[in-house]
Amino acid sequence: MSLGENINRLRTERGMNQEELAEALAVSRQSISKWETDASVPELEKLVKLARLFGVTLDELVSGKGPEEEAEPQQAVVERQGAPGHRTAAIVLLCMAFAVALLCTLMGGLLEGLVLCLPFLVCGLVCLWAKKHPGLWCAWALVLMADLYLRYATGLSWAMVRFTFLWEKSWNYTRLVIAWCQLLCGLGLLAVTVVKLGKGPAVAWTKRNRMLLAGGCVLFVLLCLPISGWLFQIGGQGLSLASLVTFVNWLQDVLRLALLAGVGCAVIRGRGSGRGG
Repeated sequence: MSLGENINRLRTERGMNQEELAEALAVSRQSISKWETDASVPELEKLVKLARLFGVTLDELVSGKGPEEEAEPQQAVVERQGAPGHRTAAIVLLCMAFAVALLCTLMGGLLEGLVLCLPFLVCGLVCLWAKKHPGLWCAWALVLMADLYLRYATGLSWAMVRFTFLWEKSWNYTRLVIAWCQLLCGLGLLAVTVVKLGKGPAVAWTKRNRMLLAGGCVLFVLLCLPISGWLFQIGGQGLSLASLVTFVNWLQDVLRLALLAGVGCAVIRGRGSGRGG
């Protein structure tokens, strides 16, 4: 495989067009086209930048051979070994969900059974769905379900930490401790998610990717707006509206966490290409 074919293959695998690659390397699109058709050869400096951008060595870039050929069979073996483990965990969790629901139903608590079996059911489905990091996604599912339950059952939210220095004894310090635990768990999972998902090929800071990053930041700011307060002003107060507001607040928190994770991963993956360009 020639150098031009390797450049074309690596560019395609990373979902970049010739204009985006040209922008990342500060060259013209015609130069990229000439490289990929082997009409010309990039300078050594450009080869180094290409290798950094694609996350490969110079040898892999030039010859198309290297650790990648050995890594693919090893990865296939890992996937064959890991997949049954995921399926086994999913089957066990789904069986536990069925057992809990059945036991509670026999004891006369159908609703309680449905609630108690939900964590097992969700984690089981996550293990069936997630090919990578199923434990991480199960942890997120449990944390978000616990957060939603606490909001509806007790009115607790990690946002209460804002009132730490204004907290009064009559408000029950246990509630404040639980709120802090929720916040720390969420931040810890967020950090782990960014680190794990941030490992991968470098992302070029093309115009399109910059616009996506800016759009994510703008959407994050919009999600910080007091939407629940506006709902109360528009619809008045009531039990059904209070439940809707609780869910809206929870959904806003979930989306903000997802956006923070996405922006964090983009920044980490973009550092390599930033140094290269």
